[in-house]
Amino acid sequence: MDPSRRLSFFRSICCLLFIALLGRLNCFVSWLGSAWNAQDTVSRVVNGKFASSPQHQHTGNSGRVSQPQVMLAAKSRGDVSTVGSQDLNLYGQELKPCSQEGDTTTGWTRTGFCAWEPSDRGYHQVCVTMSRQFLQASAKYDANDLSSVVDDGGHWCICAWAWAAAVSRDPEKFENLKLDCTRTNAYLRDVYQSYASSGRGMVSPSGVQYEAQAALEAVEKLCKA
Repeated sequence: MDPSRRLSFFRSICCLLFIALLGRLNCFVSWLGSAWNAQDTVSRVVNGKFASSPQHQHTGNSGRVSQPQVMLAAKSRGDVSTVGSQDLNLYGQELKPCSQEGDTTTGWTRTGFCAWEPSDRGYHQVCVTMSRQFLQASAKYDANDLSSVVDDGGHWCICAWAWAAAVSRDPEKFENLKLDCTRTNAYLRDVYQSYASSGRGMVSPSGVQYEAQAALEAVEKLCKA
């Protein structure tokens, strides 16, 4: 091979090696960026929940991070309603834990609070002192047997539809349930108002529907803000 061809061949080899090196460098930069983003995501996970960036958080007058607006899925239609609330009680004050000494820890996420959670389609917002009458009726009519987790006199976060059921079956005494206004989530009003304004019934596990407006009126009667 003459010197000119040898030089041309050598240059070609060098170019190929340079291109390959650039490709590997680009892959390394991409990997580094992905790793950085993953670390950033991990740093924003708090107690198993994804915490949004500061610019996406909203604080109320109390300085606490408010709950984001959420979509209530319609049970009978495909539409939705946008509602939202802070974790306050029915008096507009800081929500107190529903679970008390001697109780099984209650709440959708078993924190002891009737806290709002977007994944909670049953809306376990209602803190009550449990009654034997309700336990029996709810198991019989609604396929909702709570006897294994709470006893008569215990405290429990029941579903919004469950309170509506007690109001429907016993408009005067609410099957002897005692609603605790300081431990019931203020978001409950939004739930009932959303259902009432759309004319939808609140459905129990057995398929029985209950009126939201009557449940809301009972709440307002007992817990005027």
